[in-house]
Amino acid sequence: MSGLAIAFDDSGRTGSVALDGPHPAVAGLAGTWTARFAAGPDGLPAGSAIAFVRRWPSDWDIPQCADPVAPGYTTVRIAQPCRRRWRTRRSIEWHPFDHVFELLFDDPLPPAAAVDVVFGDGPSGMRAQTFIEEACALSVRVRAGAGAWTEIARLVVPVVAGAAARADLIAPSDVAAGEEFELALRIEDLWGNPAELSGDVTVEGANCATLPSLPGVRRWTARIDVTGIARPVAHTSLGTVHANPVAVHAAAPARRIRWGDLHAQCLIGCGARTIDAFFAHGRDFARLDFASHQANCFLVSNDEWRETETITARYNEAGRYVTLLGLEWSADTARGGDRNLFFPGNEAPITRCSHEYVDDKSDLASDLPEARDLHAKYRGTQTLVGYHVGGRTTDLSRHEPSFERLIEVHSTHATSEWFLFDALDRGYRLGVTAGSDGVDGRPGASHPGHQAVRNVRGGLVAVPLSELNRRALWEALAARHCYATDGARIRIEFTADGHAMGEEFASAESPLLSFAVDGTSPIEAVDFFRGSTLLYSAPLRASATPLSDRVRIAWSGATAPGNFSKARMRWDGHAILSEGRFDDVAGHAFDTADEGISAVAGGRIEWRSMTGGDWDGITARIEAPPEALLSVHTPQISASVPVGALAAGPARFADTKPKRELEIRFLPTDLGSNGWRGTWRDPVPLAGWNAYWVRVRQWDGATAWTSPVFVEIRR
Repeated sequence: MSGLAIAFDDSGRTGSVALDGPHPAVAGLAGTWTARFAAGPDGLPAGSAIAFVRRWPSDWDIPQCADPVAPGYTTVRIAQPCRRRWRTRRSIEWHPFDHVFELLFDDPLPPAAAVDVVFGDGPSGMRAQTFIEEACALSVRVRAGAGAWTEIARLVVPVVAGAAARADLIAPSDVAAGEEFELALRIEDLWGNPAELSGDVTVEGANCATLPSLPGVRRWTARIDVTGIARPVAHTSLGTVHANPVAVHAAAPARRIRWGDLHAQCLIGCGARTIDAFFAHGRDFARLDFASHQANCFLVSNDEWRETETITARYNEAGRYVTLLGLEWSADTARGGDRNLFFPGNEAPITRCSHEYVDDKSDLASDLPEARDLHAKYRGTQTLVGYHVGGRTTDLSRHEPSFERLIEVHSTHATSEWFLFDALDRGYRLGVTAGSDGVDGRPGASHPGHQAVRNVRGGLVAVPLSELNRRALWEALAARHCYATDGARIRIEFTADGHAMGEEFASAESPLLSFAVDGTSPIEAVDFFRGSTLLYSAPLRASATPLSDRVRIAWSGATAPGNFSKARMRWDGHAILSEGRFDDVAGHAFDTADEGISAVAGGRIEWRSMTGGDWDGITARIEAPPEALLSVHTPQISASVPVGALAAGPARFADTKPKRELEIRFLPTDLGSNGWRGTWRDPVPLAGWNAYWVRVRQWDGATAWTSPVFVEIRR
């Protein structure tokens, strides 16, 4: 079936084009698509070119004409022989249409000459992008001779989800005993898209009544009558699925932890999908309580901004789903770097860093090209700003504390603790957030796919709220009452002498830090920090806990501080036992189906992995004598350790410039509890301001970061 062609050149003098192939395409699956171009009545002179261009988020296979059996093999068929060349490139001038496959003709094409471009003309086909999209566009542009480029069509194919591969059971983090709430089973395909689940689902741990399903979601009205921490369980055709922890209170709690993604974008900007589909995905599939759309300002037209205002307001529904009107001020780092702007109402004037990709220049005078201009414009207004690594990392030397109140520690770009450390070392008092910074139109559930333009899964920000509405959310974020996770709904409470995250107070002595965490899997580490300094790691289990015969080989690192292209670090490698064998091999904390175990044979394991400041790894059961040597080989760190030596504790290897770590350890027979509660007091507090905060890491690799409590020690 042919895709829909949207003509941009109504005259047809340059040419016309149509697309044949699978319609719809299935996310991540291969197919063959043929773009059929016919030259216009005047033909095309020598030196002409045809370009097929996809948008920035695209992770379709890159067309290639060299290897007939490799993915993306592309052939060009022309009835009349002529000299032609081809190339792939990334465009700047057509952003956000960036991924270019270009044909260049050294000979003229006569009128009506047919050119068939067959994408995926081989046994491996052409893999479609990994994320769903209602209308995935292939822009076709023609240059006649040395003239200007003309976009003649956008060939549109819907991309739909594949088969169900995994599920998450999502519940509110806080409920009252006996109170009804919505419990949702989110079903994903291999790439994180809403998928359909076969078979019945039974739920334990809550009294449930079935609600109508949504795309990719089974729902129930649920009730839990017993107070404490509950973890409902769903039994599905994909296996048993445990919900995030639910604190069941004897009475309605004064505040409930709510979950959101404040940083992602869609077609308005450089991303995918409509803004309507964007907000619906966050509410219905990702099960967010709040969200904000953050388009790069230099891409947003006035009409698109008005649409952003309208759709953001339409989805804002107190008590159900809160939306914040937002924009990403996207100046280069040298001019101040990316900043997320949040506005409290339904409308706000759009002020850009530039009109670089905006055709209408009538409001050019409103631009704010430098951070100092942004500060002057919004100082004293009801505007909230967050820092992030992003495409153009925020320059932290330019800081306006009155309204720049938040900093993002994790997104699909990378886990960027260095960014938080830098801000804390500068003495800044910021609330810690995480989000997706996604460009796939899937806020709250963004995945990196083939890691073409992103590295890791998106994060979430948690905010304790007295009410679920804009005013309460705005006030909580401005007060820095929030914490961040890399996607898991880990429940955290943290205070210093009773003061909540984000608060400032003075004390004559070291404050008592009280911490409680309920994780989505057993807790591996609870680390207390003062600024960028790790001071204390809580003892989570007895030192005499016996070790199992299961080893974990894990690695972490980033090539450089910064966005996805700077941070990504390749760890493809293998592990070898000099004697013995591996059994029951599994992946650890991989972010995408493109990563993982590629081969297992006796005493050898091979894998593919790329990190961006996060942890990846493998686990396996070892059958080997103590003197056997376990060797790990990766492009970053290679090391060997006798198997028997691991009985004394983990073997750790680290490098700097760039920072990277490799850890080999036997796992405990008992990973311990999903929760921990405790207190700690800094034995040697520093005079002046101290930023106390906590990081949690689970055995499954999930991580959370609290916002600091800021304590001035007066002596």
